[in-house]
Amino acid sequence: MAQFRLEVQAIKRADGRSAVAAAAYRAATSLHDRRLEMTFDYTAKGGVAFSGVMAPDTAPASLTDRETLWNAAEAADKRADSRTAREVLISLPHELSDDQRHALIRAFVRDSLVARGMIADYAIHDPDAHGDQRNHHAHILVTTRRVTPEGFGLKGREWDNPDAVRALRLEWCEIQNQHLRQHLGADAPQVTHHSLADQGEAREPTIHLGPSASGMERRGEASDRGDINRRVRERNQARKDGPAKLRDLEDRMAEGLERGPYPIGAVIREFEAIHATMIAERDGWARDLGRLQRPAAPRAGDIVREVLAEAASARALAKGTLIATERRIARGRAKRASLMRWMRNPARMIWAAHAELNALARARQAARLAEIRYAVRRDWLRGPEGRAFLAARLDPEKQAAEAARREGRTLERKIKRADTRIEAVARTRTRLMVARELGEDTLVAPSQRGLGVGQAVREVDRRVVEAIARHPVAAQQKGLDKVLGLARGEGLLPGREPSGPDR
Repeated sequence: MAQFRLEVQAIKRADGRSAVAAAAYRAATSLHDRRLEMTFDYTAKGGVAFSGVMAPDTAPASLTDRETLWNAAEAADKRADSRTAREVLISLPHELSDDQRHALIRAFVRDSLVARGMIADYAIHDPDAHGDQRNHHAHILVTTRRVTPEGFGLKGREWDNPDAVRALRLEWCEIQNQHLRQHLGADAPQVTHHSLADQGEAREPTIHLGPSASGMERRGEASDRGDINRRVRERNQARKDGPAKLRDLEDRMAEGLERGPYPIGAVIREFEAIHATMIAERDGWARDLGRLQRPAAPRAGDIVREVLAEAASARALAKGTLIATERRIARGRAKRASLMRWMRNPARMIWAAHAELNALARARQAARLAEIRYAVRRDWLRGPEGRAFLAARLDPEKQAAEAARREGRTLERKIKRADTRIEAVARTRTRLMVARELGEDTLVAPSQRGLGVGQAVREVDRRVVEAIARHPVAAQQKGLDKVLGLARGEGLLPGREPSGPDR
């Protein structure tokens, strides 16, 4: 089925990378980097199904040329550690055709990237000849600066916020699902941007192999990343097979138990008690989940701002006071210059000048002291004692937040499993009531005392289905209709009606 993947990374000069080289490699073309005076020729690479450059309508026409675009992006940044581009790597649904995948990419680039004032250079790659033939994917290079009619402007700083990447993942999920439904119908496979943990899945995620490890694995050579994924798959398979193995073990243990006839009314009452107990347990977990506080994990920046908040506020207040004092004195001097009584009284002029100088001196001294106090706190945070303080604050709070998230996920999984078991018990209880309406008085089954609840439900369900199957289909349907009518009247109808007594 369709897989979801969206990763964002920066093209950094500090890593020795060039946006021109990155664009040439991803588009499998030849581009000349004017900053490095180097030509990057990847025309022999191949494997690119489609590529193109998309820009806002207000962008200069010259920036739709790939070589001109990325040389201009490199020239717009002067620092040695600049981020000249960002790459968005996404997986494409193998269920779609090449043209459909191309239309999907262009719609995503137009609505989620170009609409934000960026220029995007995309390249759709075919699966590797020796790899997974479902691995259709695309590389999208995005400019870090917004484009204006005159060229590149200011940096788009919102990309530095992790929430921006989460929003982009959601947008890619929604548009991908939309195109899957559009081309494959209402039953098309759908993807989700949520992690396995957020989905309530107990499976562990595998890690991305990357080009080096993928090459080794294709050649039959074990890689460290491949070994990690193999161990993860083994653990996931063990988790998947565990419930089935437990059921088989319970069934084998139950084979040796003595069977006997039980009044079907007693079995129904027992299942009603089991049903009520399960609902009470599920509701208790739901209450625990509702009461659970899930604090967000703190970030170092939040704690730094908290420590500096008082000093920063005092610094801002002192600066504001200094500016207000300077403006007040300037207005006073301008006003005195036009008053003859001040000009005829030199002593008064001297006194006013001294008062102004003293006021300015006090305001400047307060501003300097506030700046010094702020710098002292800031430098302390950068030193070993400050780093130790941050670590001491971060670790317990992060652990508490993570523990709350783990507890919440555990409760959600318990509730989900409980709902499944409650539905199974309710379905079997309905079948028992149908069997009673059909005239069945007893049911042959082992004593529950020798069984677990799950195995007992399966055993009784199997027996009651066999008992119902001995009656004509018309009688089965009549009994089912009567039971469901009674259940509706008493408010006992299960969450989902069975489609038939023998199903």
